[in-house]
Amino acid sequence: MKRNIHSKLLSILNDSTKNEVIIIEGARQVGKSYLVNSVLEELQVPHLSFDLEKENKIRRQIEKTEDFKDFKTLMVDQYQLKENSILFIDEAQESKKLATYVKSMKEDWPKIRVILTGSSMNRFFSKETRIPVGRIKSLCVYSFNFTEFLKFSGKGELAKFIHSAPLQIPVSRHTLLLKLYDQYLKVGGYPEAIKAYTAGGSYYEVIDEIMAGLEEDFSRKEEYQPYLFADVIRAVSGNIGSLSKYSHIDTSKYNARKIIEAMKSWHIVLEVQHFSLDPHRSTFLPKRYLHDLGVINRKRVLTAPSISILDTINPVLRTPLGGLFENAVLLNLLEGGSASKSISTWKKNSKTNIEVDFILDSELHQRKIPIECKASLQFKKKHTSNVINYLRATNQKTGFVVSAAPLDKITTDEGYTVINLPVYLATRNNIEEYSSSLNI
Repeated sequence: MKRNIHSKLLSILNDSTKNEVIIIEGARQVGKSYLVNSVLEELQVPHLSFDLEKENKIRRQIEKTEDFKDFKTLMVDQYQLKENSILFIDEAQESKKLATYVKSMKEDWPKIRVILTGSSMNRFFSKETRIPVGRIKSLCVYSFNFTEFLKFSGKGELAKFIHSAPLQIPVSRHTLLLKLYDQYLKVGGYPEAIKAYTAGGSYYEVIDEIMAGLEEDFSRKEEYQPYLFADVIRAVSGNIGSLSKYSHIDTSKYNARKIIEAMKSWHIVLEVQHFSLDPHRSTFLPKRYLHDLGVINRKRVLTAPSISILDTINPVLRTPLGGLFENAVLLNLLEGGSASKSISTWKKNSKTNIEVDFILDSELHQRKIPIECKASLQFKKKHTSNVINYLRATNQKTGFVVSAAPLDKITTDEGYTVINLPVYLATRNNIEEYSSSLNI
């Protein structure tokens, strides 16, 4: 199955006017290697592939090279790398030498395209190695989004329907998509977990195994005690959609900050910063999210029952449901961007609760689009108040609410329009498309 980001990587490689080194990041087991290999298969051009975690011989050979010329000679003489080929090195952060060659890969290797991937690429460029600005193209891969979940589950027609940014949705299809979204929120986006789920197997055991391996790898490379890793996962899972404090983690503030920064660089924890329009009071406590929805469900408080878009009525339980909404939307907004891409959230000031969950920086429309998430089956006027506050403050006219209600919109007497998107439609492309197609 082709990932949604497949066409973007393919387009980059097909652009003969550029030769940046492509660096692909993302958490473990989200499909980075599969993505690159599927694109290489489609391109049908000569390529050379290595995995530095599995192939110790080539890793040792690279480390022994004296300079880029020596590295290039190694690739040509011993591995028959030819001109107009692609060199793909997986888990590239395992080499300390490769980062020093990136500049030369771009400038002195015009007939070779280089792809470097890894789950902890924060370790790739050391403190002594300056990041070669203008020589790299960064992409970040996340776990499957909802449309990929549908395609993998054999429901490709529904995925196409979502991609088409429909203006009308039959009631029966809306209900079906919400039921399927419930499944997605429960299983998450790890390809192997979805594979187990669609086969009727124990997807949660797959998630547990992936997280156990990730914790072991993280603890070994970052030299943290394992309990801190698990504590951060539990703390973030239990506070999805809420302001996150270091005190949620059972350690000192210094250690909490240090491990969260490391987990952010591994793309395990995602952080969204609050900003206001006041330059003298611009930041507040951040919100933190996780890289996979299935992990959140596995690591929430164990006594909490499963939550459902359609069946959960208790207001206390709809709060974490709203957090899952936000987490899913955030992954969609970040998809296809660079590893350094970030999404912000807006708060009017420290004295009010007026805030908007996400602000999308739309290159297509050259403006900031406010997006508010509500775990509700009905779209009500009161759900638009925070978005309208932002529109009024920024002199804009259009914003979005993401909920479980059908596609709809409300236009105020002041001329502000708030579009309600069902959560299954809440992708970056759809948000930009609806901003255009609804003529607002």
